[in-house]
Amino acid sequence: MIWHVQNENFILDSTRIFMKAFHLLLFQGSFIFPECILIFGLILLLMIDLTSDQKDRPWFYFISSTSLVISITALLFRWREEPIISFSGNFQTNNFNEIFQFLILLCSTLCIPLSIEYIECTEMAITEFLLFVLTATLGGMFLCGANDLITIFVAPECFSLCSYLLSGYTKRDLRSNEATMKYLLMGGASSSILVHGFSWLYGSSGGRSSFKKL
Repeated sequence: MIWHVQNENFILDSTRIFMKAFHLLLFQGSFIFPECILIFGLILLLMIDLTSDQKDRPWFYFISSTSLVISITALLFRWREEPIISFSGNFQTNNFNEIFQFLILLCSTLCIPLSIEYIECTEMAITEFLLFVLTATLGGMFLCGANDLITIFVAPECFSLCSYLLSGYTKRDLRSNEATMKYLLMGGASSSILVHGFSWLYGSSGGRSSFKKL
């Protein structure tokens, strides 16, 4: 009986959280439209990879590059708008943040065509490489607009994890394995120090994570 009641409470709490997240995404999703384009590109890449063979490689390059270009276009159309704070104060959009988001998108857009020849010569899997690049780009864009301690920790972790995987992508290369190990150790130490500092800020501010309330 107790287990049944706890199970019902868990389902109700999960439903409330899902409905709240859906409400935020429905009414405030336009504020992160460039990021949503990248998420859609990631989903599309996964779907095509599951339903196609290796002969469709040009489609992978096309989808990833197109999603990045469309995201840049959406970012440019949003230029010179008033600063907006959305998602309960977790995300901030202004022209200063958009400059860095534009640079991140531009670097990722240039990275894909420059790496085609290397990937074809090494015969590596292209889908995972493009997924890591797009996910790292997404983490960097969310980091530019982060407005609270939680977002400013989760976003660089998303960026860092994909960077770890990219650095060790050529697992048969000893230099790649060495770089991955060093990067992973340094990244883990940096993340632990960052979390420790955030815990001091969170405790000294009385349990507040937003930058405005710190």
